[in-house]
Amino acid sequence: MKNRGVIILFFVLLALVVLELLLGSVDIDLLHAFDRFDSVEGNILQSRLLRACLSIVVGASCGLIGLGIQTLFKNPLAGPTTLGVNSGASLGVGVFYLIPAVSSQFEWLGLSVFAVLGALFFLFLLIAVAGKSLNLTFVLIIGLLLSYGSYAMLEVLLQLSDAVGMKNYVFWGMGSFNRVNFYALGGLALISVVGFGFMKRYASWLNVYALGDAELKLLTKKSVSFNKRLLLLVFGVWIGLITSFVGPIAFVGIVVPNILKLFFKTSNVNKLLPMTVLFGAILVLLADLIARGALGGFILPLNAVLSVLGVPVIVYFLIKRISGVRS
Repeated sequence: MKNRGVIILFFVLLALVVLELLLGSVDIDLLHAFDRFDSVEGNILQSRLLRACLSIVVGASCGLIGLGIQTLFKNPLAGPTTLGVNSGASLGVGVFYLIPAVSSQFEWLGLSVFAVLGALFFLFLLIAVAGKSLNLTFVLIIGLLLSYGSYAMLEVLLQLSDAVGMKNYVFWGMGSFNRVNFYALGGLALISVVGFGFMKRYASWLNVYALGDAELKLLTKKSVSFNKRLLLLVFGVWIGLITSFVGPIAFVGIVVPNILKLFFKTSNVNKLLPMTVLFGAILVLLADLIARGALGGFILPLNAVLSVLGVPVIVYFLIKRISGVRS
């Protein structure tokens, strides 16, 4: 069943990649475009190829991070936004765009540096405040409070900002692949490969951890607290880097693992890893096709499309969880 699912998801992904290259406001001849990369059609193909590759990398990464965080927190509604890292990245971007003196003096550093610094600051603050025990319920509360604090500070910055800074920040918050070039794509792909390797290495540990801390202590000699911190650090840095380039991509990390667990009736991290990579890539590719008007002809914010696709799933799991508690 699992192998069949991987094969089906692979061919769906392949079909969406072809559609990503073919469809758009301008029709192109793929063979001619591949043959003449320096032509107008070749430039259009390069742009679509970049978006296709970026969709795969971002979708796979967000899905894997969501799978890891849900397993770590033992909560199907946990996701990359749970740690407050996205809020830290948003605050870093807000400082860059909404304070004119900062953007003019530190323009050479670039937007991504500020986003990563904001994400890392929130992450280390989260781990430091959580203390040695690293109670994950406490971590959830802290992450939520950090998010509220970030939004409050951003509201103040928005009131003090000029129109240009406000416009730039709003567009970044909508999620976009337009700011990423092939060099940045290479960096994100490398980070994602390293992250996948890390997930693969800790998949068995996460499976045992899902049984409970007592069982984990009996079956492994590794420090539970140390591994929790390491996993939080890796997931936080990973999502912070993704967010810094493409904006706060929402819902992918929550939706992808839950749909796969529901359909394939398994929570085994080892079995879910390849399907999570493929389905995450499929979801973001589909969203990008819709967002850039390739399907339907309407140009929409990427985050808005992902929210429309993801909200019904989240509502379903909320209702299911409430029904389970009542019964």
